[in-house]
Amino acid sequence: MKRTASLFWGIALILLSAALLADRLGYIDFEKISNNAWVFIFAGAAILFLLSYFLNGVKQWGWLFPAFISAALSLTIWLTTRNIEGSFLGVPILAAIALPFYAGFAVNRKNWGLLIPAWILTVLTVITLAADRVEGTLIGALFLLSAALPFLIVFLRNRTRLWALIPAWVLFILGTISLLSEHVDGNLIGALFMYSVALPFLVVYLMDRTRRWALIPAIITAFLGTVPLLSSFIGGDVMGAVMMFLFALPFFVVTFRWKEQWWALIPAGIFTSLGIVVVLGMLVPKNQPVFEGILTGILLLGFGLTFGLLWLQRKTRPTDWARFPAIGLLAASLLAFILNRNFQNYWAVILLAVGVLLIVTSLLPKKPKDPTPPSNPS
Repeated sequence: MKRTASLFWGIALILLSAALLADRLGYIDFEKISNNAWVFIFAGAAILFLLSYFLNGVKQWGWLFPAFISAALSLTIWLTTRNIEGSFLGVPILAAIALPFYAGFAVNRKNWGLLIPAWILTVLTVITLAADRVEGTLIGALFLLSAALPFLIVFLRNRTRLWALIPAWVLFILGTISLLSEHVDGNLIGALFMYSVALPFLVVYLMDRTRRWALIPAIITAFLGTVPLLSSFIGGDVMGAVMMFLFALPFFVVTFRWKEQWWALIPAGIFTSLGIVVVLGMLVPKNQPVFEGILTGILLLGFGLTFGLLWLQRKTRPTDWARFPAIGLLAASLLAFILNRNFQNYWAVILLAVGVLLIVTSLLPKKPKDPTPPSNPS
């Protein structure tokens, strides 16, 4: 069979090269060939490629691409000669590219990956067929939702292929957002998107409770999704304060839920301090320089107390180091209250002094440890 196919295509290529040379030498002018003639030329090419497919064996499904594409070109040219117009003229080509993938899967069911491009091209074919009759956003949503389906099927056929859920979920969400975009408020769309991003992280944690890290992006992203909803009712500095407290909340949850995750107290305290300062900034009169130092002092005080709380837990957690930033920040806070608006003129000097202090402290000789008394051999 393979020898027959080689002989067949050797003759076909010789004839094709002869035709091209004849066109080059002026004996044939392809430009003068009518559209009706091209219909028969591509139809003939389709038959030749299809014959090659059967000569090489049905498992060589790659031959179906040129066969179906040639047939599709023949059909498309025939439709244009009949003055038929519309988006559906693209249907034959899309269908011709999709069909060989289905054939490849039919001859070998292990090639399930072929179903993904096959299905996507099938969806594009249907969309192209209906493009002149259906609204644009609906077409986009249909494509995205349909493209998600094969990935979901891949997962359902083998539950170990968890990766397939990622493109399935993303395409599903994008399709839903596209469908709702012209009918739902933009803030709600933003919230839906952020909640959708948060959900996979939550699922990761629920499937394996040891993966606690997944809770942090899940909660933060969910809170970010709440921001667009709140912005419809809350604005200005209030929104800024709410965001700071929302950012702090998941870190507080991690801190109190898992004692060994002591580090989460740092971002929790920082975001909380920022939120408090934003709230206080709304309560004090605007454009009053006297309050600038006070707010700066409160912010540094919050930072210092955060590290101070960590230092107080040094007996159960490795946080003895926290006394250094705690002392430095509390001292800076005191200076901010004293110097008020002039604090910004001295903060560089203060940082320099703290740096020198740390270097000197590190160079001081350490107190020798008490030698361990020898054990009594008796």
